[in-house]
Amino acid sequence: MWRVVTSTIAALTLFSTVAAAQQPCTTDANRVVAEVYRHTLERGADPGAQTWVRQLANGQITVKDVVNRVAKSQEYMQRFGQTEAGEGQPFERAIARLYRHVLARQPDQGGLNNWTRVAQQRGLAVVVDEFVDSAEYNKNFGEWGVPGSGGLRYCANGAPAPQPQSSQVAPRFRGLDDNGDGVISRAEWNGNNVSFNNQDWNGDGVISGQELRTEGRRAGRRANDYDFDALDVNNNNRIERREWQARLEEFNRLNTNGDNFLTREELDGDAGVVGTAGRARTIAVGGDRQWVDTGIFVNAGDTVTINATGRIRVARDGGVMTAAGTQSGRTDGATLPNAPVGGLVARFGDTAAIFIGESRTFRTARGGRLYLGVNDNFFDDNTGQFNVTVDVN
Repeated sequence: MWRVVTSTIAALTLFSTVAAAQQPCTTDANRVVAEVYRHTLERGADPGAQTWVRQLANGQITVKDVVNRVAKSQEYMQRFGQTEAGEGQPFERAIARLYRHVLARQPDQGGLNNWTRVAQQRGLAVVVDEFVDSAEYNKNFGEWGVPGSGGLRYCANGAPAPQPQSSQVAPRFRGLDDNGDGVISRAEWNGNNVSFNNQDWNGDGVISGQELRTEGRRAGRRANDYDFDALDVNNNNRIERREWQARLEEFNRLNTNGDNFLTREELDGDAGVVGTAGRARTIAVGGDRQWVDTGIFVNAGDTVTINATGRIRVARDGGVMTAAGTQSGRTDGATLPNAPVGGLVARFGDTAAIFIGESRTFRTARGGRLYLGVNDNFFDDNTGQFNVTVDVN
């Protein structure tokens, strides 16, 4: 009897899963947005939801965009994104709710601990971006699926729901091409000039359907030919996903170390990297980074001057320190175990690290790409940053 019941349950589960997977997509944008509100905000849609309905129907945004923006809305953050009394650590319950609202599942303990730390250090909106851009979300919902809906997907004009890798092109192109001339002009583009130029691979001043696809490439130029400084809006010397103006697939392709940030090296490769040639450059070195790529290449025999201001905190309960670091605290396993912990360090290419502190001028014995970092053995709970000026002569 037990085997019969178990088999029946398994069969029903399989049927439910298959039925959800085979559920036809809907062209009803109102229904889709209402379902996002029901699952994410836990309420019905109001007149304000019509903004998302219109943009979804016009192909200007995807369902994934709606989920992302609703989960980062002021209402969501006020209702579900606050710290609460009795939590094991701040934002623990908010992260658990994000798992249910965005990924449509209960959190695992490891993920809960990790994303709670991220929320404490960088804010809950960053976690929303990471969840929506995750491989898990893309696999389960793609651009057009609605989390927690039992398989509901949106499609335009009754066509089968597009798959994640090519989903945005056709409806998005139709939505942006207001005058129907087959190309997207700068006036029709919703993004800024940086994102327009990045998408305009052939540089002809308009964007074609081919250029809007992931496989589009700028003729005669590297596929990753972007302006690092223009994209780095918050000037922390790394490009975050929320700062990225082109396709997510391109970001993931360039993010070779998988840390969800783009360095100058990842964006530009080794080509065209030069020293500052007597022109000082300021680099932000976050306390949570072992190494930051400065984008500066130094030749053997160059004179390098490095000055650092700013303060970091090593560990949430640690003291505040300058780039000179401190002799007390953890040092075992640090980049330079015998140097002050929390101080500024540097290396050129794969050479051994050297201690910099607040200021140092020296002549390089070997050339290489300059990396700056914090002398520590654990970085996840560090906060603050050093503002480092580098001058090469």
